[in-house]
Amino acid sequence: MTAPAAWAARWTRLIDCRPGEGRALFWSFAGFFLLLAGYYVLRPVREEMGVQIGPDRLPWAFTLTLAGMLAIVPLYGWASSRLTRRRLLVTAFAATALVLAGFQTWIARGASPMAALALFVWISVFNLIIVSLFWAVMADSFTHSQARRLFGMIAAGGSSGALAGPTISALSVHAVGVHGLLLVSVALMLLSLLCILRVSDRHAAPEVGQPLGGSVFAGLVEIVLSPYLAMIALAIIVQGVVATFVYFEQARLVKAAALSAETRAQLFALIDLAVNLVALGLQAMVAGRLMQRLGIGLTLATVPLLLFVPLAVLAAVPVLTALLVIQVISRAGGHGLLRPAREALFTAVAREPRYKAKNVLDTVVSRAGDAFGGWLHAAAGLGTSGVALAAIPGTLLLAWLGLQLGRRYQRQVGETSSPSTAQSTGGRASVATQAPK
Repeated sequence: MTAPAAWAARWTRLIDCRPGEGRALFWSFAGFFLLLAGYYVLRPVREEMGVQIGPDRLPWAFTLTLAGMLAIVPLYGWASSRLTRRRLLVTAFAATALVLAGFQTWIARGASPMAALALFVWISVFNLIIVSLFWAVMADSFTHSQARRLFGMIAAGGSSGALAGPTISALSVHAVGVHGLLLVSVALMLLSLLCILRVSDRHAAPEVGQPLGGSVFAGLVEIVLSPYLAMIALAIIVQGVVATFVYFEQARLVKAAALSAETRAQLFALIDLAVNLVALGLQAMVAGRLMQRLGIGLTLATVPLLLFVPLAVLAAVPVLTALLVIQVISRAGGHGLLRPAREALFTAVAREPRYKAKNVLDTVVSRAGDAFGGWLHAAAGLGTSGVALAAIPGTLLLAWLGLQLGRRYQRQVGETSSPSTAQSTGGRASVATQAPK
């Protein structure tokens, strides 16, 4: 065996990639790498906008983000009902590119307070919609067992891109300006689209070439009627509330530290770096094995349980350093373990809820959790110790929901694998069991 072939064999064993899966894994990894690189080119700017908006006005920014979601999701539902999967991808990415290009023109001569708020809201909106659509296509293209083995590595592509994005920003911002970074992001996202289409076009069952049909609001109806999807919605809301409590305390403590804008941006960049390095290791080396050996339920429960002790420490020692450690654990664990496991849950649902209900969950429900958490934080008026103590029950509830979702997932897999269910869901089982060629 030649040296390159030997290295390839070791690599495929390391990531548990089996014959016939390499090309799909490569293009999926590359697509998510470019997508999150494009987003993370902008993220340090977004975080600084959040500080400029101020902790007292952040609840309004989160509420406006939710309002933006509520405005866009019906448009997405209309498009997904009438467009094929390929056209839906092209339309969503093209619209994102056009809006970012419009922002580039708007802030080219300086960002006004209105432009800063609008940019903060839009980045928060489009990121969730595009990432949700990416994972919907992944759930359409891989089987249940492939999802448990490979989604961690695909997610690692995103974390790799999240490391590359800030590097690109740092190296190019003096050459292109802050407004020019928006166009850099557009270029990366359009390249991501080309990679995603390689996966989407290659692994398409006949029904994938047809529009989904159905109601514009079918996603919301599916969540209300399905206990499985409703439990996912509850888990997303609880996770959003806990994360928002930590995020608001971060903004408050950072502002109280009286750092310069440049130092704050540097701190946020270092946090992103730490988060994405840890997440990358979890995705590449841990997530797939954990889902295979312990199951999706225990994987979902791991991060909330890990947060218990750091939150207790923060309650006793309410300092910025302790909070930043919690932020890294929460975000890295969320990206590295919770996200791959949660995306695997959607391989056990039919195609229409996979695109429509999943999008509502990833956008409206997610931002509703953020907005609810923001207003709850403001109404409670707790100090750092109180916030830590209030977050502990939320993490325990999130761990319990993860275990319950793991059990329901196993039942959903059994149901969607049966011939009768395949017929009643319009062929979803044939899509779920179609291995990449």
